[in-house]
Amino acid sequence: MAGIISTESSVQPESTTQRVYRRDRRSRAGVYWADRIARAVITIGGIGTIIVVLLVVLVLLGNVLPLFQKSSLNEGRSFGLADVEPAADVGLLAFGMDEYSELIWLVRPDQSLDVFCLSNGVHLQRILPADSPSSNPVRATVAKVDDQQTSVLLGLQDGTVRIVLLTIDVSFASKSTLEPELVASLESSSEPFVLQDQTIYRSTSEGLIRKVRFQSAQYMDPISVHRDAVDNLDWIFKSEGSLMVSSQNGAWASSARGELAMGRYERQLGGIGGKGKQKFEIWRSPGSGSIDGLMMSSLGDSFQSIDPSGRVSRWSPDQNQSLSLAESYKSLTAQLSSLSANEPLLGRSTWMLGSQSGEIEAVSLTTTDSGRELRTIHRVACSNAAIRAIASSPTQRLVAVADKVGGLKVVHVTSERLIAQLDSQEFEPDEQLRFSKSGRELVVCSSKGVRRIQLDSEFPEASVASFFQPLWYEGYPAPGYVWQSSTGSAQGEPKFSLVPLIFGTLKATFYSMLIAGPIAILAAIFGSEFLSRSWRGRFKPLIELMASVPSVVLGFIGAMVLAPIMRDSLFWILLSVAMTIFLFLLAAHFWMLIPVSRSIPLRHYRLPLMFLIPPLAIGLAAWISGTLERWIFGTTVQQWLSQPQLSSWPGWFLLMILPSVMGVVWLFSGPMVPWLDWLSKQVGLHGKVQWQLVLFLLASLAVVCLSGATAAVWTALEFDSRKGLLGAYQERNALLVGGIMGFAIIPLIYTLADDALQSVPQHLRSASLGCGATVWQTTIRVVVPTAMSGLFSALMIGFGRAIGETMVVLMAAGNTPLMDWNPFNGYRTLSATLATELPEAARGSTHYHTLFLAALLLFLFTLVANTLAEWVRMRFRKKAYQL
Repeated sequence: MAGIISTESSVQPESTTQRVYRRDRRSRAGVYWADRIARAVITIGGIGTIIVVLLVVLVLLGNVLPLFQKSSLNEGRSFGLADVEPAADVGLLAFGMDEYSELIWLVRPDQSLDVFCLSNGVHLQRILPADSPSSNPVRATVAKVDDQQTSVLLGLQDGTVRIVLLTIDVSFASKSTLEPELVASLESSSEPFVLQDQTIYRSTSEGLIRKVRFQSAQYMDPISVHRDAVDNLDWIFKSEGSLMVSSQNGAWASSARGELAMGRYERQLGGIGGKGKQKFEIWRSPGSGSIDGLMMSSLGDSFQSIDPSGRVSRWSPDQNQSLSLAESYKSLTAQLSSLSANEPLLGRSTWMLGSQSGEIEAVSLTTTDSGRELRTIHRVACSNAAIRAIASSPTQRLVAVADKVGGLKVVHVTSERLIAQLDSQEFEPDEQLRFSKSGRELVVCSSKGVRRIQLDSEFPEASVASFFQPLWYEGYPAPGYVWQSSTGSAQGEPKFSLVPLIFGTLKATFYSMLIAGPIAILAAIFGSEFLSRSWRGRFKPLIELMASVPSVVLGFIGAMVLAPIMRDSLFWILLSVAMTIFLFLLAAHFWMLIPVSRSIPLRHYRLPLMFLIPPLAIGLAAWISGTLERWIFGTTVQQWLSQPQLSSWPGWFLLMILPSVMGVVWLFSGPMVPWLDWLSKQVGLHGKVQWQLVLFLLASLAVVCLSGATAAVWTALEFDSRKGLLGAYQERNALLVGGIMGFAIIPLIYTLADDALQSVPQHLRSASLGCGATVWQTTIRVVVPTAMSGLFSALMIGFGRAIGETMVVLMAAGNTPLMDWNPFNGYRTLSATLATELPEAARGSTHYHTLFLAALLLFLFTLVANTLAEWVRMRFRKKAYQL
């Protein structure tokens, strides 16, 4: 027992110093590991953020760069056509292909069709009209294949025209439904196709077998049109219908020794009783000189002709079965050189003309103040040699141009851009040029052989010019910036100018910052420098709570609630804003009239009294707005905006108020100070507070007078404010969206600006006040300059927030890609376009990749705004560091 006691008594108790030291070591170890963990988390987060941003940039660039890939023309298979019957007429008038480019059929002068396999040139069949005598058939002098390559119109030597309807059978079958020998032959063949019984069998990527066969050519009865041989033709054809009833409609224009004719063909198959019917109409015009080319309109209601001098004439049928000349236009290219080729562009609204000088010209119907007129909208110098043939793509605004030295070039007409070319090759005199139905291949055909040329051009519409430069589109009066990503048909002209979207984005940001910037900055200055600590503690959270309202809710309220109110009470709302500002300034001057002994005890009631001013201003504006609106405009603002015959003075009066305010402030604080001091001495108010009130009232009167006088000068000079700065009123407009977006970004700007003002050292304020400066003077001359970097950063971050806003703009801006500064008009922004069109854009299309380009621009705008804000903040911070 004694041993045990001895052992316990030998243990020394831990001293207080040791306990503190052990606790301090444990604490320092915890802080050390906490610092390491925090540093690792922050590092990983920062690097992760950078990686995410870089991945976003890479994704955007990966979808944008393909737009600017270079196009090319590559020689494909070339072969001579197999020999046909020795007695056959092997001349070539026209040719066409099926939709899969498996067959090619040639139109001969003896009205016959020779069908060949386009892959190897094997002759498949020869078709002759059943009523054609074998000894001496009526020869065809000219032939025209329709745009869909499903019919041919023949112009015959006896002045008649003849329609030939083609039927090509295309079907798909699985391998199990075909003969085993055919499947084995297809699998073992060195070529990806097999030719058997005049049918081409080809394996598809889906595992099916495609069968293509030229089934028949139906020759219609000749139609008597001219007395002489037909020398020019153009032909359009459309076939549509259901299982029970189908219809065929065609229209042609023809000429024979200067005599013009236009015809329509209608044929209905099926219907009640299963009987069909057909009808022809023909309009004629007497001889008008030699004709070099004809172009039917897409609707078949008119056509254009061109003579050797380059004069384009537009003809329309009348009720007397004759043709009337609608207008005539002298092409620009023909004024310098003679014409050598012509071809309708996709959609048949534009006529492509080629000249001996190697230039092509696009003549189109454009909209003018007097109606629609023919004008030259594009000119492209393609070659140094004469143009001998032009082919138009059936899918895009592309033309292939062949010159007389064998050169071949592909031009995108809208942007006037040469996208691909092929070196000179030998050519045959009767050589013709045509795009395949897919638009990805050019076929050059003559009576001796065929050349296939592959066109590698994924996005010919995409270029710097089409995105950022004004282009002249069909039907427009002049070149312009237009965004119209979808059209009513496949023949429509896509318009991908991003300038209207960029303009709309900047317009939305401008009006938003115009409203939100001053309010947020002034509110931050007032809360930081003039409010007591207790009121500021209530005021700041209330403003920051505004940021919790979702933008979709703001957009819904703006579109469904505020837009109708603004439409019905526009002048009242504008007057309420002006009246609120005026009453605030007037109340400030009246407050200064209160003696200091009484104003100091009342300072706690200053903020509640300020909240009474907006309701008072709104009520006063509602009381006088009707009378004042009729006195200024003579009617309502909306009616004045839409009636240009009314005087433009009211618009200029409103626009000149802000410049007049700035001008009067400059005058009263600069050049007019000596005169105002003399006047104050004359009335006995020099140095008194009452004189400030008098100056304010005089300045307000001067603003009104100066605005009215300036408006009178602009009106006398016949400058209408509704032709640029103002315009017709739309319910969803920039002013509405500016107010709503201003509400959304005010909390952001206010919070950052308030933090910047609060970060100014207090000893600077104390030193300024100690020198005798007032609180206002201290704020303007000491606090604001010191916090300028933070204020600028707050504005730039608000700018970036406004640029990226989507839902408010989408719901309340009207989504019209217009380019004008009219605050009562709508617009479309980059973000709204992405939200509405990206889900519906066809993946891999030009439209799809262009939207990614818009996203990249939006990203760059925000990046530049934030980078500029940070650069300015760091620059001012270095200067103010010693403070």
